[in-house]
Amino acid sequence: MAPAHVGIHAGPVVFREGDYYGHTVNAAARIGDFARPGEILVSQQVVDRVDSDSIAFTAIGPVELKGLGGSLSLYVAERRSSKV
Repeated sequence: MAPAHVGIHAGPVVFREGDYYGHTVNAAARIGDFARPGEILVSQQVVDRVDSDSIAFTAIGPVELKGLGGSLSLYVAERRSSKV
């Protein structure tokens, strides 16, 4: 079994008939498609909203993703190791 890969984007969504739709959902799916196995990729919109010292973000640069009409700044998200 291959490790999961995850894409996260932040923004408005449309909820209809038990499902979510819209640009934010599409962007998250495209980001997830771009992620490598075991990787969590997030957009700049997510980085701007996270207020936690336990997560580190490493920029991988602007990436053009199919169907989004432009580039998104993407980051690898990783848990910071706790200092003992």
